[in-house]
Amino acid sequence: MQEKPRKAIINALLTVIKVEQLSRSFLRLHFSCDKPLMVNPRWICPHLKLLFADPLTGEITFPQLDENNKIMVSDRIRQLARSYSIRGYDESTNQLIIDFAIHSRGLATVWAQKAKIGDQVGIVGTAGKLEFDNQFLVLMGDISAVPSICYTLENLPSSQTALAFIEVNHKTDIVDLPINKNVKVQWFVKDLNAPNQLVDAVMNINFSDQDNILFWGGMERSLAQQLRHSIKDKYPNLEPNAIQITSYWREGFAEGEFKHRD
Repeated sequence: MQEKPRKAIINALLTVIKVEQLSRSFLRLHFSCDKPLMVNPRWICPHLKLLFADPLTGEITFPQLDENNKIMVSDRIRQLARSYSIRGYDESTNQLIIDFAIHSRGLATVWAQKAKIGDQVGIVGTAGKLEFDNQFLVLMGDISAVPSICYTLENLPSSQTALAFIEVNHKTDIVDLPINKNVKVQWFVKDLNAPNQLVDAVMNINFSDQDNILFWGGMERSLAQQLRHSIKDKYPNLEPNAIQITSYWREGFAEGEFKHRD
């Protein structure tokens, strides 16, 4: 009987080499990594898991594998881990870019706002659940998904067609993207008088003639639920894997305190 391959945990250190204020909503941090990372260019909206130092000890404690090849993750490690989108990665230099959305509080956003050259954070691993497969892509997101959607559009295969619907907090958050005849992007600035503008824009287009479509979304939980239900109601014959909408965050909750796909 063939043995199962051993799991691999990267457990690497990222070191800040540059800090940029991109807009009112985003800080961009450039990192060098002390180990090579796996980032497949065919991943749609890839992400990674960051591990921050314990505020009490200043130490970064990484998960380990036990004798049964299972990852041991303590509650404390979970409390200090956060998921972020990959904004850029250069395998020739092993440098990584992450854009941090700025909030009034929270472990990651506070750390990013104080970050300076030489500061370090851990990385447990990189991942991409979905890959390009010549789908008709419909990408949807609020401010939290701007990095992942922009990364995907910038790395889109030439044969791929995509529509993107992105709601940001301020006009300065809108990103200049490469001109691509196969891509159309609709930007929306958050408007309290039009809270459903993103959902309405998606639902006002008829995608019934697309037989290989992928709805991908990343956003606040209530908006994710609304979009997921609206798409399922309008297109009841869609395959379940054609709708991939994730709750990137939930108002008033930290990561780990809510389900990402409920």
